[in-house]
Amino acid sequence: MTRAETLLEIKKAEEEAEQIVREAQEKRKVIVAAARREAAQRMRESEEKLKAEFEIAVSREKNRIASQKEEILKRGREEAEKIKKLADERIPEIRLYLKNAFERAIDAATRTNG
Repeated sequence: MTRAETLLEIKKAEEEAEQIVREAQEKRKVIVAAARREAAQRMRESEEKLKAEFEIAVSREKNRIASQKEEILKRGREEAEKIKKLADERIPEIRLYLKNAFERAIDAATRTNG
């Protein structure tokens, strides 16, 4: 092999090496871009899943709170009804007490004035 042939072989090998490097860089770019797209897609899916789970948890908690609220209101209404019933039952007794107290006051006033 002559010197010129050797130089041509070297030049050809360098060009092939450069071509291999360019192709590898292109493949790397394609792989990195695909990996980024996949990562972004996974992030979106994860965010959507978390959002859905969060909304379910919030909905369950709202339902639990609404149920507790209704139970508390029910007990409050029952207690208010008991108090009202007791008050209604005591009205005649209170009227009699007030009437007697008024009569005593009138009697006391007429004794001191009379």
